[in-house]
Amino acid sequence: MKPEGPRKVMSSVPSKPTPIVEPDLPSCWKDVNDALAAGIDRLILFGPPGTGKTFAGLSLGDVAGGSFRLICNEDMTAADVTGHFMPAADGTWKWLDGAVLKAWQGNGQTGGRIVADEIDRASGDVLSLLLNMFDSPESASWQHPDSGQVFTPRKNFSVVMTTNIEDMRDLPVALRDRFPIAIRIDRPHPGALAQLSPHLRAPASAAVDADKARRFSVRSFMAFDQLCIKGMDIERAAFLVFGNHSKDILDAIRIDSVSKGAASRPVAKAS
Repeated sequence: MKPEGPRKVMSSVPSKPTPIVEPDLPSCWKDVNDALAAGIDRLILFGPPGTGKTFAGLSLGDVAGGSFRLICNEDMTAADVTGHFMPAADGTWKWLDGAVLKAWQGNGQTGGRIVADEIDRASGDVLSLLLNMFDSPESASWQHPDSGQVFTPRKNFSVVMTTNIEDMRDLPVALRDRFPIAIRIDRPHPGALAQLSPHLRAPASAAVDADKARRFSVRSFMAFDQLCIKGMDIERAAFLVFGNHSKDILDAIRIDSVSKGAASRPVAKAS
């Protein structure tokens, strides 16, 4: 049975580039904005978890063709990448495109973006397939095993790869070669911090890039914030989320609150 032709994929992401223009934007996020604005279509975002790397890949820059996510792990197969047949209710078989093939086709006119999360965790066979599909537009192609139709990425197809690896030398050379720019994200995305209560934003930003034993993502602070908002005692909420590091986190929150309070008080004039 032959597969259906390319389908138009609807996306809820904005059709126009969406850079963040806050004056206090961390330098790593300025680098991301500038790279995407310059038309870089192969980009690695690496660093500690919980900083908004996936969010940025899905929403920043030109995503007019739609944005699609591929979560990589050792159990994934080529079907996740290119697609597979599925039985339909009428007894026939229907072809379902995989994430990368969807991104190749985009909205039917321009290619979309694929965000490949933790690509370094993909199995060898899948990684080889991804290396082919993330190659330059002139070299990348995929032939459908049933119809023989050859697919190539539409113009403006782009790839953002995310990983929690700290040293880019740990990535396979062939993979690293396909991504000319790698940016270490060491501060949370401002959009993620904005979801926290104001007094938690600075401590959360600092905790993301602390040493590994004391590192906590914005998600942890969101859970802590939610518990406190619901009325749980602050010490208990901190212990539930941060465990043995709860005292350090609470001290950081209090110190930040005191310093901001002192900074906001008017300085008395000398008599």
